[in-house]
Amino acid sequence: MNYKVKLRKFSLQDLNRIMRIEKSSFPKDAYSEEKFKYLYKKYPDGFIVAQTLKDVAGYIIAYKFRNTAEFDSLAIDKKYRKLGMGKKLAFFMLRKFTKVGLKKAFLEVRATNKNAISFYEKMGFKIKKTIKDFYGKGEDAYLMERQLITRKAQE
Repeated sequence: MNYKVKLRKFSLQDLNRIMRIEKSSFPKDAYSEEKFKYLYKKYPDGFIVAQTLKDVAGYIIAYKFRNTAEFDSLAIDKKYRKLGMGKKLAFFMLRKFTKVGLKKAFLEVRATNKNAISFYEKMGFKIKKTIKDFYGKGEDAYLMERQLITRKAQE
């Protein structure tokens, strides 16, 4: 099935839907409503949702941290996965950060989350190091990095 997707800023009216996506995507360590409200308040331009005609299919939260882009969270509802929505959200943010002159993007991903690692590697991220116990005792993360290239440098 082909879905028309529009990217737009998150609004608090999306919170219940985002919480359902979050809990099904990250059952072990889902963000709380308070965490989403905090991130929305602190980074309103960095909280973007993928909207189909019928509902919110997913979201990304990414923001400028020091002189780099930090990808905080990305999740797509299970029924909308493998349709390119995560890629669309991630590339939207990468372009946004490139336009403002940032040179690198970073994220942390659970070392056992093979699907996410593969997704981010396809997006040009590379594993830089392992962060021991990032998600709790025995739950390591990979710090992943991607260079941001200006359009002139790509050509």
